[in-house]
Amino acid sequence: MNTFKISYFAVVLIMVLTIAITLSEPLRVEANHRDRYGRVIAATREKKGGNRTSSMTCDKSPKVCRLKGSSGRDCCRKRCVDLRTNKLNCGRCGKSCQYSEVCCNGYCVNPMFDKRHCGGCFKKCNKGRSCAYGMCSYA
Repeated sequence: MNTFKISYFAVVLIMVLTIAITLSEPLRVEANHRDRYGRVIAATREKKGGNRTSSMTCDKSPKVCRLKGSSGRDCCRKRCVDLRTNKLNCGRCGKSCQYSEVCCNGYCVNPMFDKRHCGGCFKKCNKGRSCAYGMCSYA
């Protein structure tokens, strides 16, 4: 009975110490942000401290979309987008894909049932196979 109390006390003490150490560590904030599709966007600063990417918009200078680190090569509504993969601007500015569709090379396709894009862009099913629920020859 005595060893049970000691071991119980040791487990409780370890748990309390673990929680205290976890709460005492400061939170780290990174300068990288993620856009709505999970891609990392890092802000770059000029020598004077200004944010170079936010001061230049593509409606004033479309060449900004062709810079390294840009989210796309085309300008739609003052934002750089990739018309080949952007679900809200698929193939042309303002053309949105439906909820179940993705943008593959500028075309809205349903990867759950499209034989040429089964489960994702350009994942073709073999001849004679069908696509169901994003898998070739499911049933």
